[in-house]
Amino acid sequence: MDKNRYYSLNTFFRKTFGEKVYKVSLAGGFTCPTRDGTLGSGGCAFCNPAGSEPKHYLPGMTVTSQLEKATAYVRQRHGAHHYMAYFQDYTATYGNAEDMEKMYREALGFPGVRGLSLCTRPDSISDSAMDMLENLSKEFFVWVEIGIQSGCDVTLLRMNRGHTVYDSETAFEKLHKRGIRTAAHVILGYPGESREEALSAVNLVNSSGTAGVKLQNLHVLKDTLLAEQYARGEFNVIKRSAYAALAAEFIQRIRPDIVVQRVTGEAPPRMLLAPEWAINKLAVMNRVKRELMYRDTWQGKLLGYSMTDIPSL
Repeated sequence: MDKNRYYSLNTFFRKTFGEKVYKVSLAGGFTCPTRDGTLGSGGCAFCNPAGSEPKHYLPGMTVTSQLEKATAYVRQRHGAHHYMAYFQDYTATYGNAEDMEKMYREALGFPGVRGLSLCTRPDSISDSAMDMLENLSKEFFVWVEIGIQSGCDVTLLRMNRGHTVYDSETAFEKLHKRGIRTAAHVILGYPGESREEALSAVNLVNSSGTAGVKLQNLHVLKDTLLAEQYARGEFNVIKRSAYAALAAEFIQRIRPDIVVQRVTGEAPPRMLLAPEWAINKLAVMNRVKRELMYRDTWQGKLLGYSMTDIPSL
């Protein structure tokens, strides 16, 4: 199977750092404007906060203690020695900038940590947070991952996101003006979203100047608004074959210099209601790769790029 049909995160890390780097998930104790009352209290329709909580995390753990436990696991399992500190719980730029900087520097000072990845929303990066991130970016590798989720405002409304496509465009513009590297999170297969609406996010990704994209298949998690809708039979989840086809269509439309950080996501099996096929992340990844191969397509093909334009080791 050809592994160079898209620009993978592993390839990017090896080209950037000269070695394999493993992301380790951390909990920073953040919250979100759709939960703390600023924009609402119920959260996004698809979100259960426990779904992104690191497996190793226990309440009260410091950043250092989390890193000690998480890096020991990947070191034993993969022989890893270099890591990316990945704050993925809630909205990792939403809070007091001084407190966040202290937390981030604690992570960056841990042995073997090569940089920082932060999951956030396009409407939750204050000017003081941007100042802090700009300064950190001058010293360390920093990657701000923005959950745009869709390129369609109607879908964002159904998701209860509380932001618009314009907010995403504005966030990218502000961060890039400060020299801060970004990535975009996109959910494919959201209920009620057409193929054309799902692929509309391609235009935002390509035009934004972002350095990366994460593709996420829809997960229906327990104790969410989406779970209630699913229980009432209001929608059916996308099949694995259909998701792979949609992901392939997305990938062949994006520029080859954009790092495809992932082609599928994962959720704790105990929390996942549907689809069952999402539990096997490796199988989904392989299905997307096979889809690209069967179609004889690759990242950027529909933009006129050849496979040799995709960065490789």
